Amino acid sequence: MNIEKNPIDPKEIEEMKLLLKEEVGFLPSGPGLDRLLTSAEWLRVDDKYVVIEMGKTCPDIYILKDGIIRVWDFDGAKERTFGFGLPGTIFESKHSFVMHGPSYYQVETCCPSTILRIKENDFWHTVEDDPSFAVFMLHNAYGELYSHEFKESTINNGTAKERFEAMIKYRPVILEKVSQKIIASYLGITSEYFSVLKRRLLKRGESHKEK
Repeated sequence: MNIEKNPIDPKEIEEMKLLLKEEVGFLPSGPGLDRLLTSAEWLRVDDKYVVIEMGKTCPDIYILKDGIIRVWDFDGAKERTFGFGLPGTIFESKHSFVMHGPSYYQVETCCPSTILRIKENDFWHTVEDDPSFAVFMLHNAYGELYSHEFKESTINNGTAKERFEAMIKYRPVILEKVSQKIIASYLGITSEYFSVLKRRLLKRGESHKEK
């Protein structure tokens, strides 16, 4: 893993801001966001790097610049994947950030990724000093709630086949870069059944092309 306190190339700051604008819908007008992005730790990590460890207190804020993260827990018998994050995602341990308790979920990378780590105190100072940044984070919070409801109405809804088809429609990049075992745990099916569905849908797609 390579950790950089400050990115040398200012283009990376601008790239990160474009991702955040696409994710949230706008950028704050004040100086707070630039200050946070500049002072953040930039983590360039491989796949399966644990960003937030379950059972540990981690109140910091993270932003994904490139790569994919997944959020999961362990029910005593198997891993259960609850969600993925793509570039532009702002994330944290809710238990640690809100209540300073140990994280329930584990967050780790699914492929080589770049992640910004922002210290909790730096984040709150920026919220207090820059009202436009506070509004920006409020919009992000509501967007996160919407995404959760949208996921429940699409990818988490219907039969295994319908959930798989929704994944293909709405999150195709995850199918391309994330392992079959992890995607199966997200869809709530076995890896074996995932393989069956994938073969059937690929075969159906080839049939449509022939027509």
